[in-house]
Amino acid sequence: MIWGRPGARVDERDTMFARMARRPGTPAHEDYYARRPDLTKGDDHLRAMPELLRPGGADFDPAICADAERWFRAIGDIAPDPPTVTRLAARLSSAPDLTGGLQALASELGAVASGACGLDPSFVYTHKGRFDRDYGHAVALDHASAFVFLVEMDFDQMQRAPRAETIRESARQYYRAAVVARGIDAVLRGVGYSARAHYDAHYDVVLPPLAVAAGLGEMGRHNLLVADRYGTRVRIGAVTTDAPLRHGAPASRGVARFCDACRKCADNCPSRALSSAAPVDVRGVAKWPTLGERCYGYWRQVGTDCGICMAVCPFSHRDTRVHNLVRGLVRRAPWLAPALVRADDLVYGRQWHARHRPARGTPSATPSAARAASRTD
Repeated sequence: MIWGRPGARVDERDTMFARMARRPGTPAHEDYYARRPDLTKGDDHLRAMPELLRPGGADFDPAICADAERWFRAIGDIAPDPPTVTRLAARLSSAPDLTGGLQALASELGAVASGACGLDPSFVYTHKGRFDRDYGHAVALDHASAFVFLVEMDFDQMQRAPRAETIRESARQYYRAAVVARGIDAVLRGVGYSARAHYDAHYDVVLPPLAVAAGLGEMGRHNLLVADRYGTRVRIGAVTTDAPLRHGAPASRGVARFCDACRKCADNCPSRALSSAAPVDVRGVAKWPTLGERCYGYWRQVGTDCGICMAVCPFSHRDTRVHNLVRGLVRRAPWLAPALVRADDLVYGRQWHARHRPARGTPSATPSAARAASRTD
């Protein structure tokens, strides 16, 4: 995680996916590594490894990886249906509360939680970096608010981590988040506000701290958002806007105390990218550091986006009455964290390999079918 102190903005060019998008011989590659020669050797090593979703990774599966790639490609084809946008814009205009109206819309489009916060300029990228076509362009974003939402990742699919099912589930939920973001963006524009959707590979903002600011969760030891009911089994999307939204606020859920006692994600991380020690100062904020190069290097080894830290997290158990009762205890009585960690280890085990099991409910819908199903008619 690279975001930090207020005012210390992040350059998207320095993020791992942007660095891996650089191709030798291109102007963007030459410019970036002229400015960051210290990263050249390590990045060249990572770039030489098998690519995600390609043969060579230990958990590559041709059918599942092809399915995942279709979902990722389909994100670029999402186009909100104009008649639906017109109808939803009319409904939003008549809503007694704009923020509540957006939350209802987000839920209908597939989000499981949503909220709004002020757009802290610290969490806006300084420059674009993901694609060569706009590499190095300054990010100009003067919106006052961010509407942030979560989509759920399927529990059974995540139980297969780090196998190919996990990256397919990532692709499906990145697609869902893009549908929600593009839909809300279009509706806000339809009622006369300025808006910009932020979704997979099209982010101008750093989403996790915005989700925290909107009251949707807290950051865990693994530097992932821990949300109510779903834990880390979520993907985040957002729409920034000048609409006068009602802002939420960060809420304590006892996550830091629990993570301090737990350490299960760090103990099971195959790349040892997660810290099992106390938080340290990272760019002016006390947090557990993540060694991004180690994490991503393991992704390239297995050919997927791993997901072990998401799946093994005790907060990520199924959304059931019992599990939500425990989550409530963590929030209301954080001093019980050590006992709750021991109970979780007793019931579910501490080592991730004991939890591998056949996946149920394997997704079969195509991206086009999912796009049709996502429309609110």
